[in-house]
Amino acid sequence: MALEQRIERLESIEAIKQLKARWWFACDTRDTSAMRACFDEGNFVIDFGFIGRFTDMDAFIAVFESLACHPTHIDMHHGLAPEIDIDTPDTARGRWRMRFQLLETQKQQVQLMSGYYEDQYVRTRGEWKMCVSKYTLLSNLHLQGSDVGLGITQIGAAPGLISA
Repeated sequence: MALEQRIERLESIEAIKQLKARWWFACDTRDTSAMRACFDEGNFVIDFGFIGRFTDMDAFIAVFESLACHPTHIDMHHGLAPEIDIDTPDTARGRWRMRFQLLETQKQQVQLMSGYYEDQYVRTRGEWKMCVSKYTLLSNLHLQGSDVGLGITQIGAAPGLISA
């Protein structure tokens, strides 16, 4: 592979890493406009398993807002260990490990979840976008606060979310 092609490949990988970082930050800050900007809205699939499968961004944003946009919810997505393959100059695939932490301050609940994303990317108008994002849950831990401390309410790989 020529030097220019190797540099282009590395620049694409870095752009995709930045894209995924923007996505998770937008989720954590509830910036739905920035979330939308991460996807090719004309042709996409978001498959979050037990949360749902979406091909309509408005429907996805409505579910996201109902689950996450509460002042008592503080979440953080941690993306780790990206594996990104550039398939063509304008298409790529990626796999990411993800750890999710949610503090529900009013109900004194904590959720720690881990899993992985399998994504597909497309470069459109010179910019990388996600076109497929599939999340697979591997572990889920719910804790409930009380006067004596935190207690386990759910542990294992069963799906579930702390609700408002």
